[in-house]
Formats: sequence, structure tokens, C-alpha cells
Amino acid sequence: MIKFLSLLVIATVSIAILTPVKAATNDEFMRMLAETGCKSKYSDGKKADLFDANYKNKPMTVTGEIATLSDNDASLKVLSSTLTFDVIINFANPKAGYDLEKGQRITVMFNVTDAGGCFLSYRGNRGVVQ
Repeated sequence: MIKFLSLLVIATVSIAILTPVKAATNDEFMRMLAETGCKSKYSDGKKADLFDANYKNKPMTVTGEIATLSDNDASLKVLSSTLTFDVIINFANPKAGYDLEKGQRITVMFNVTDAGGCFLSYRGNRGVVQ
């Protein structure tokens, strides 16, 4: 009986570890912009606290158009109203950007690392093109 319970616990823990955490979607990216971005109604201190508590180092998935590109990172324009780009993502694989093209729409899952604002873009790392 103890052996069976041990196997059951191991199986349950293995499934929990291997089950991917649901990443945020463009809706959550938009929520992050509304709460912590340039047009947020909150004070700078509250925006920083909201970013740290709700978004920093959390997985997020966005779809956008590639504005700038190198082998190891891409800048994505997520909002059509943005003049330059909304987020800069470093890829997990340093050659992931090699076959991509500027203007191409891609979906990338990444970890949010830095908040943006009126002039600076949000940043992320460990990006994986979906």
C-alpha cells in the first residue's frame, strides 16, 4: 500500500511539473499596458508595484508584427497605433530570429522582464516563437 501511494504521489507531482502554466494572451498584454503603461491613470509608484506584483518574470504570449529583428531578438508592434514597437523580446534560442522577416506577424511566448512607458518598450526574455 505504501509503495502504491508513493508511486501515486510521484505520478501526481510529475504531471504537475510537466503541465505548462497557461501564459498570458494579448488581452493580458493589453491589461498590463492599461495598468502600468503610459496611459495608466495610476501614480508611477503604483504602476511599478502593479508591474512587479502581476507581470514581472511571468510568462506572456503576444502576437504582433516584427518591427526590428536580429538573430537573437525581435521588437514587436502589438498595437496598430504604436509608431515603433511595444515589446522587445530576446529569444531563448540565439538563432530563432534568423529565418524571420520584418513585417511578419508572429506569436511569441516569453517572460516579461521590464516595464515600458511612454518612450521605452516593455522587455522580455526566453522568447519562443509559436
